[in-house]
Amino acid sequence: MGTVRVLSTLVGDVRHDPATVTKYGHFFAALADRTPLVAVHDATLQGVDRWYNALRSFSPDRKLWQERFYKNPWAFRRRSHRVQDHLRSLQSQVDVILQIGVLFNAAGTIGAVRIPLVIYTDYTAALSARKPEAGRSPLAGRQLEQWLDLEQVTYRIAAHVCTRSKLVRRSLLDDYGLPGQRVSVIGGGVNFASLPSPSVQADDAPTILFIGKDYWRKGGDLLVDAFGSIRHACPRARLVLVTRDPWAPGSPPPGVTVVAPTWERERIAAHYRAADLFVLPSRLETWGDVLLEAMAYGLPVLGVDSDAMGEIVVDGVTGRLVPPGDVEALAGALRRLCQDPELRREWGTRGRRRVERHFQWFHVAERLLPVFDDVTRASIDSYKLHR
Repeated sequence: MGTVRVLSTLVGDVRHDPATVTKYGHFFAALADRTPLVAVHDATLQGVDRWYNALRSFSPDRKLWQERFYKNPWAFRRRSHRVQDHLRSLQSQVDVILQIGVLFNAAGTIGAVRIPLVIYTDYTAALSARKPEAGRSPLAGRQLEQWLDLEQVTYRIAAHVCTRSKLVRRSLLDDYGLPGQRVSVIGGGVNFASLPSPSVQADDAPTILFIGKDYWRKGGDLLVDAFGSIRHACPRARLVLVTRDPWAPGSPPPGVTVVAPTWERERIAAHYRAADLFVLPSRLETWGDVLLEAMAYGLPVLGVDSDAMGEIVVDGVTGRLVPPGDVEALAGALRRLCQDPELRREWGTRGRRRVERHFQWFHVAERLLPVFDDVTRASIDSYKLHR
């Protein structure tokens, strides 16, 4: 059990917002089991600030509006000021600030730092900006430069930055110039309090599962094309898409079922339990929570050899990774798994074992404790030196 008193802050209500509860609830529970967690502060803009931000970031494109609402320099600065004001009143109760993501700066200016800041992040704006077509980089020109500058200052102020993936660590070193000793890869956890029982897979009528609210960015269209090309070889296979309806009113393609996305965990669990393999051919993937969830249910996974998927999926061991955007390669891998139930079970079993050993939230919490110890010790030493 650690003794470092931690205050965490993020954009999202970890008590009431279903998305935030799903993504981080079990992480904070694991952390609180291992060191004193003073509070989890929600940095979401409220009241007049929220309405003003919505107006100044408005776009008739609803998806673009949503991205700009969270990612614009004014909102970054305003969230930063509000968080810093809140944390000042708690300074005497806290040894470390743990900031989730970089939509604000919890530490303020370099001269004002009193409590060491540790950041835990799954992606960077520099990585998103390399794939603007994927929709995760809503800014351009001067606004993008301002956002990158705000990120840069926040990363440089931090005592340490922890990432989910090696990909993001490399971006922090190459794109933001951080020294390697201040950046650690600590991975991510599967979003379950305890691991579920593996699914019971079918032999001759496999169900393929896709979960991705953002249909295009997650590669749903690529999967539908690949599925259509193998239907003659696997006529009993079916494809379930948990996503926003990607088609105009009318029926989806033959063999395809579309289900509305939801944060209700039992409904999602039912889809995993009914599936035989999971596919996520994303054009941009910041991490891959659903890959871990599918592996926890003992499902083999198909993804792409891009972003951090190769750090989750071991190609040819727990699943298959194909070149991004390559429908033919995706179809070939899909056909093989649909026709080989024994291979599905073999890869699924190995994937489940991989989650058990490496991707539970208590693993992440335990990797954080030495970081907290190091930054607090360095902070105390610095204080003594400058007295």
